Amino acid sequence: MALSLDFTDRVVLVCGVARGGIGGSTARNLAHAGATVVGVDKAQELVDATRADIEGAGGRFHGIVADLMDPAQTDPLIDTIVKQFGRLDGVANVAGGTRADEWQPLESTSLESYRATLNINLEYVFRICRDAARSMIEREAPGAIVNVTSVSALTSAPLHGPYGAAKSGIAALTRTMAFEWAKYGIRANSVAPGAVPTERVMTRPRTEMPDGPPAGPSDVVVTTPDELSYGIIFLLSDLASGISGQNLVVDSGLSTRFCAGMRRMDAKKAQMGV
Repeated sequence: MALSLDFTDRVVLVCGVARGGIGGSTARNLAHAGATVVGVDKAQELVDATRADIEGAGGRFHGIVADLMDPAQTDPLIDTIVKQFGRLDGVANVAGGTRADEWQPLESTSLESYRATLNINLEYVFRICRDAARSMIEREAPGAIVNVTSVSALTSAPLHGPYGAAKSGIAALTRTMAFEWAKYGIRANSVAPGAVPTERVMTRPRTEMPDGPPAGPSDVVVTTPDELSYGIIFLLSDLASGISGQNLVVDSGLSTRFCAGMRRMDAKKAQMGV
C-alpha cells in the first residue's frame, strides 16, 4: 500500500510566504499536495510572487497582506479565513528570524531590541495559534499546528540571545498547546531549522561576529527551504496523526557537531593554562 501526503479539500494557513524562504516552499509544496493555501505576509509583492508560483502550477492560493506584528491586523485573520472557506485545517507559523541589530552580547542588547525580537518570533505565534484553536474548538473540527523554532533554542544562542529565548518560548508554548488542545483533536508540534540559505539570509550583509571569526564555507552545514517544508508538511499531515507536542530538528545534523556560537577562550583562563 502506497502512503501519500494528501491535503485535498483542506485549507492551511501559512504565515510568512516569501518566495525564497521556508514559508514559500511550504506553501508551494502544500498546494502541490492538494491544499488550498492561505498565505500571509507583510507586503503585496511577497504574497504575489508565491501566488504566481502556485497558480502557475495549477494550485490554489489565497493571499492576505498583513503585518503579523500588529494585533489589529491579525485579530480578524482566522474569522476571515473560516468565513470565506468554511474551514481551517492547519496552521504553519514560519515568519520570524534574527534581526540585524540583534547580533551582539547580551550586556549590549537594548530592551527595545529584545522586545522587537520576541514580538517578531514569539508573540504573533501565540496570537495566531490561540485564535486558530478557538475556531477549531467552536466548530468541533480537529486540526494541526506547526510552529518554527530553531536549533538556537536547543542549548544556547551566543550573540543572538533574544532570538534563542523567543524560539525556546515557542517550543515550550507548543508543548502546552499540545496538552491543552489534545481533547479537541488538535495536534501541535514545532520544527527546528539549522542553517537555511533563504533569500533573506543570503542577501543580508555578512559581517564578522564580535566574539570570533565567521565560519568558513567548509564549516557550514545547510538545509534547504524545501527540506524544512517537508518536515512541516509531514507534521501537518495525517501521517503524523500520533505525533503531538514534539520538536522536530531538521538541520542536516548541524546540531550534532558544535554549538553555533563557538566561544573564544577567556584571557584569564588562557594565562592560567586552563
